Amino acid sequence: MSLLTNRAFIPSHVVVRTVADEAVLLNLDTEHYYTLDSVATSMMRHATTCPNLKTAVEQLLKEYDVNAEELLRDFESLIRQLLQAKLLELQPPEQPLSQ
Repeated sequence: MSLLTNRAFIPSHVVVRTVADEAVLLNLDTEHYYTLDSVATSMMRHATTCPNLKTAVEQLLKEYDVNAEELLRDFESLIRQLLQAKLLELQPPEQPLSQ
């Protein structure tokens, strides 16, 4: 199954604060914090508010003047980094979110 068919959500052990157009994420389990620039913050916002990651990419393509392949590559890279840091979790679209 493609990464893009999943829904993304921020798990309960992660605190997110937005300052201006950038985000600070704190993983309460590891006590590590991360900062996202404005583009990564927009990507994360779309990833966690759209019904699936494919829709998030489609929305981002409307928002930014960028090559679709480049945006998809950068988006998937960010999602994988957030998953690895346990700042984001994915669920198949047919399952209810377990927050």
